Amino acid sequence: MFASLVGLIHQPSIAIRVAKDDSTFDTREYPNLIFLATGKVQGKIRLIHNKADDSKLGMISTRIWVTKENDRDEVAVQTSFENRTLTFTLEGPTRFSSFNIYHETTIQIPSSCGYMGQLRIDAPNSSFSGEAQDDLRWDCVQAKLSGSAIALQSLHADSIILRTSNSGISGAFDAGHISLITTNGSIAAKLIVQEPTDGRQSTVMSETSNASISLHVDATPTTNGLWMETTTKNGKVAIGALLGPSTAGSYIGSITENGKIDFNLDASQTGQPLDVYNKTSNGSVISSIMAPHQQPFKGHVQSTNGSVTVNLSEEFQGRFMLDTTNGSTSVEGSALQFDQDQVC
Repeated sequence: MFASLVGLIHQPSIAIRVAKDDSTFDTREYPNLIFLATGKVQGKIRLIHNKADDSKLGMISTRIWVTKENDRDEVAVQTSFENRTLTFTLEGPTRFSSFNIYHETTIQIPSSCGYMGQLRIDAPNSSFSGEAQDDLRWDCVQAKLSGSAIALQSLHADSIILRTSNSGISGAFDAGHISLITTNGSIAAKLIVQEPTDGRQSTVMSETSNASISLHVDATPTTNGLWMETTTKNGKVAIGALLGPSTAGSYIGSITENGKIDFNLDASQTGQPLDVYNKTSNGSVISSIMAPHQQPFKGHVQSTNGSVTVNLSEEFQGRFMLDTTNGSTSVEGSALQFDQDQVC
């Protein structure tokens, strides 16, 4: 009880205003945005595509609370407008202390703007959230946080890179390249994988530890193939993926330790080479794959101290390797030939 009361007493509760805490910008002149938080500050960042505003002006606005009146002297906002980029920096105290500064920052894009360049957020101990933005697309979105969650209802870009720690990542993401990385937090996302503008193969990478990963992936829009890998430790992996026709091969891997893998892939409309890899330890694997007749295919499911169950479509032709210890194996499919722990 005493510790709780002390925590409440020291929560930042004094609202202050500082110079430049509201910065407007013309989205045509400054399509690139950078938000930085430095020093001992914590808080939240919210991204809004304002449908009520039909002007060409966007705004980065921050509201600040401090614990003591004299803390206001250690807070400042710096802005720069150059190279078609607005950089908004919230500066907090750098001395060793507790978090006496709290902020709530809003990045607002007007409804008249349907395309922006780059958005970069680097803000330790700050969360990042956003409402549905189906009518706004970015060239690239990068967020580097720590100790706080990332939760976005929908985000559209050519490239999305989201990183945090000790918290989760969730949302709906539409991009050609997607990277979701955290530690000690779950990842739960719905992905639409587009064809990237750089002409390369589409990529999806998700990684965490001590938590689960759950992805629903629609990769039918891309025609350059998909490279996708999902990795965690001490957590379950659940993947549902749909592939469409492509001119290049695809690789999909799911890897965990001390966790179960539940993998579902519909590649029945594709024709490109396909490589599937599922690996876990101290957990079971259920892998269900629909692949068309005569499609080049290679699959490998590996587990220790857990069962392996593979469900294959009746038209399956290809090579599928099962590798397990201290667990049973079960395979369903037509015209299968068995060689020890391998299905060919």
